[in-house]
Amino acid sequence: MRRCLALATLAFLAWLGPAHGQQRAIVVESFVECGPPSGDAASPGQDRASRPFMDRSEVAAYLRSSAPAIAIKSGRQTAKAVPTLEFTVGRPDGISVEDWRAAWLEAVLYPADTPRTRITPEGLVAGRVQPHSPTEGNTEVTVEFPDASPGWLPMRWELALLICVDEGVGGHPGRENNRLVRGFARLPLFVSSLKLSAAIGIGSFLALYLVLAFTAARLHRRQYEVARRAAEQESGRMIPAWLFALRPTVIAQDSFGFCSLARFQVLLFTLALAGVYAYVMARTGGLPNLSNTVLALLGITLSGSTLARVIEGPVVDTPNRLWLLGTGLVDPSPRIPRWQDLLAGDGEIDVTRVQALAFSLFAAIALVVNGTGDLENFEIPEQLNYLIGLSQAVYVAGRALPRESAKRLNEEVRAVREAEAKAILAPGDKAALRAFETVRNGLGTSLFDFFGERFNAPRLAALTPGERPVPISY
Repeated sequence: MRRCLALATLAFLAWLGPAHGQQRAIVVESFVECGPPSGDAASPGQDRASRPFMDRSEVAAYLRSSAPAIAIKSGRQTAKAVPTLEFTVGRPDGISVEDWRAAWLEAVLYPADTPRTRITPEGLVAGRVQPHSPTEGNTEVTVEFPDASPGWLPMRWELALLICVDEGVGGHPGRENNRLVRGFARLPLFVSSLKLSAAIGIGSFLALYLVLAFTAARLHRRQYEVARRAAEQESGRMIPAWLFALRPTVIAQDSFGFCSLARFQVLLFTLALAGVYAYVMARTGGLPNLSNTVLALLGITLSGSTLARVIEGPVVDTPNRLWLLGTGLVDPSPRIPRWQDLLAGDGEIDVTRVQALAFSLFAAIALVVNGTGDLENFEIPEQLNYLIGLSQAVYVAGRALPRESAKRLNEEVRAVREAEAKAILAPGDKAALRAFETVRNGLGTSLFDFFGERFNAPRLAALTPGERPVPISY
């Protein structure tokens, strides 16, 4: 029992402090890595001369009792996720060039509506000053404030940039560094909200997309009705027609009902850039500049889309197309664009489309991920730009050149039409009928490769010279 009491007594004495009645050392929080001004008595402390930092109360007291003596020439907020401020600071006359080049910088924020005489330690927010390279007269400063905008609404702040200069070796013995505050600069700032800026960027993207989808729905009402009925037959449930309008393939389709790769690329980069541009504008409070890379990407895709529209045309000749639709061999209902249209054409995979689509997606993802931080200086490797441009050129050139498969299909359909005409002119000629049946039976493979599910194989097998189905009404 006595041993327990003795141990408890020793523990209590150790908690009270060192022997001989000495007080325990008070641990002071480091707020900025810069010592208080020489001779400053704003917040006296027993150990201040040996401390290489200032706590919150000392910084608040310094800002309350001092006036800014250093000028900030310009300042702006960047679009980075962490609130980041960039500004230019001019060297004051009281600091030599040598001290200016070796100066240490610290930055703090406090609410803009706080009077100077009422600045409190609790209202201060410390920043992270990035390494800078000062010239004789100016220095470009970048400061990050992770805790400056935690909510949805933007805030107004006052920025205080502390200039700390080394007092020389031996200036304050026992101190790890001799940097003391020599003055500070003040700048009012309007710091936007990351959450609100991101919501504006996403909202702009969605608003533009919905406008395009609504416009497409108005233009292709008949096509949507046919697609809705087909989907209902397959699934057995009601499907709203407007759901088809939200498909990117529908918005990017051409006049023949195929999803155009060139139009899809323009749609992709336009929507991505619109969202990124709206985010950066909301984040920085101004209209951002576009980098040369962004302009090059838009120029490549717009040029490719324009050229593709100039040369686009039906792969099937008009007389052959009318005959296929009139005989019922091909479903005359409006075609529904599909994702496979981006990668395939004329019944085969087009490797030039695969290459153009893949690297376009890579560039769009890079624009969204990296462009939001610095749209003005966003860049992708120059070789990737060349590759996208080359893929686009090869794709457009491939559409302009005559294709062997399309040529073969047109020749086969023309042969069937000629054989049908001869059989109609000679009804009792069995040789003419056999010739018609021969070319008719060989047409199925080419029609299936080109038209897929729209090709009516039973109708081809039962087709006789001169026979036509009853027109379908919509």
